Amino acid sequence: MQKRKILALCAGLLLVIIGRPVHAEETTTANRTGHFDFGAGIGPMLSTESGSILGLQFIGDYFLTNELSVGPLLQVGFDNGFSQVGLTAQVKYMFDLPANPKIHPNLQGGMGFIHASDGRDETDFLMPLGGGVDVQVAKHLFLDSTLLLNVTGLHDDLYVSWFFGFRVEI
Repeated sequence: MQKRKILALCAGLLLVIIGRPVHAEETTTANRTGHFDFGAGIGPMLSTESGSILGLQFIGDYFLTNELSVGPLLQVGFDNGFSQVGLTAQVKYMFDLPANPKIHPNLQGGMGFIHASDGRDETDFLMPLGGGVDVQVAKHLFLDSTLLLNVTGLHDDLYVSWFFGFRVEI
């Protein structure tokens, strides 16, 4: 029941932020085409072979168009005696919201490999699918949250990553 209240509160806050009035000076969005960005995040990785573990993400994107970017995603997870490292090439589609140009939802997907170790080593394919939202807090600085459903060839077949971090555009 508590989780439902928190989710309802978050959804309500997001609707308020997205639906606020737009001022004339906020209606233009900078063109990202040809720009790079990089970032990092931290958060839980749920339902891994070792259960829930602490995860880190490192991202890099090159914008082919204002909305479409490609780049690497490195996910690293660990706890006592268990670690996993996933490296994928991601394609990301970023949306611009006319009602609030500082908020950028995105969808992404990619393909690569994952290596897990708990005394025995396993390597297999990794396919992260999901999305997130970036919130611009300064001219080239964004806070972000990314939720990924990770399909693997390992014994657990599927795990979820939820990262909170930052992104810097150059």
